[in-house]
Amino acid sequence: MTTAAILFGVEARRPASYLLLLAAIGGVSVAGSGQAVGGPRTAVGFLLGGVLAVAALGAPIPAPAGHLGGSAAAMAAILARICWPVIGGCVGALASPAGPSGPALAGFLGGVGFAAALFAFLERRLPNRADVASGALVITAGAGLAGAAAWNRFADNSLAGRAAALAAVLVAIGAAAVVARMPLSARKPRGTGRLIASGEPARGRLDLVGMAAALIGMVVCLFLAPESAAANRIVAVACFVALAVPEATITPVSLGQGWSRLLESVPLRPVGRGERIGMTDLVIESVGFHALLLGWPSLVALALLTGDRERSAGAIATVAGLAGTAAITWGVVSLVRRRSDGGTALAAVIAVLVVVWMVVVTYPPA
Repeated sequence: MTTAAILFGVEARRPASYLLLLAAIGGVSVAGSGQAVGGPRTAVGFLLGGVLAVAALGAPIPAPAGHLGGSAAAMAAILARICWPVIGGCVGALASPAGPSGPALAGFLGGVGFAAALFAFLERRLPNRADVASGALVITAGAGLAGAAAWNRFADNSLAGRAAALAAVLVAIGAAAVVARMPLSARKPRGTGRLIASGEPARGRLDLVGMAAALIGMVVCLFLAPESAAANRIVAVACFVALAVPEATITPVSLGQGWSRLLESVPLRPVGRGERIGMTDLVIESVGFHALLLGWPSLVALALLTGDRERSAGAIATVAGLAGTAAITWGVVSLVRRRSDGGTALAAVIAVLVVVWMVVVTYPPA
């Protein structure tokens, strides 16, 4: 058997492959139907492809891949991972209710390639795989959302819209490069001695980017331009998925059933004074921390806009969206992480969130 066939067979035994295949079919189908309001089909497909590509590459590549042909085998292993969402995206574009959608499929394939290349680039520079996944998701989301905003700005002129979208994507990538070079010292991991956060500067930068995005979204979308309140909700949820989901699903949180039991038996709080013995739930800490980090600006806006029902509705929707996404993440990870590897947990969370997104855009509230 060839290397590609062997690796494809390995991936065919992982539940994550089929979860991402089905998520891609449904997601691209909805994106191509034109019901995904709030952005052009190409941008929606780009974001969907980026998320699914990172979910596919989240788990470490099997060790034998490194001994089947060096860098060529490593590339084949990456292709064996991402081919599942790619196949699903092609099927979904052809099965779209509005007919075959070329823009959605083109955006999806572009997002897959962009995120996969970015993941491979960051993997060589960051020691923590959760930070790699979060960084790839943050940059992909920034590029996709910036391109969508620029396109909508010049929706009447297709040529100007394409140029503006390309310029916005390049600006987003340049901003990511600037943030990556910011001098920031390593810090202690968050929480009560938990093992999720690496304490590396990369995680600190990612958290700062998320908090800055939440603050800017609150000021611009809830006060300066309340007609764009939906954008604040999209940015907050996108940042939560990018920051919290990889950290809650990828090692060292999901080290396997045996390692999880061992870690949970370690007392991290001092004995005495009636304090509980045992490891704090790492997933709850990650999910809760990022929900508060990204939700408090909208809570402040809600308190300031109490007397304005129309403008406060945007803040309420953002808080509700974050709370719902956090609850889904915690529930799925808690069910999956003790019975499977971290890659499957990540794929399961992403697949469920894609399904929820499909339901929301297909059956919008009256």
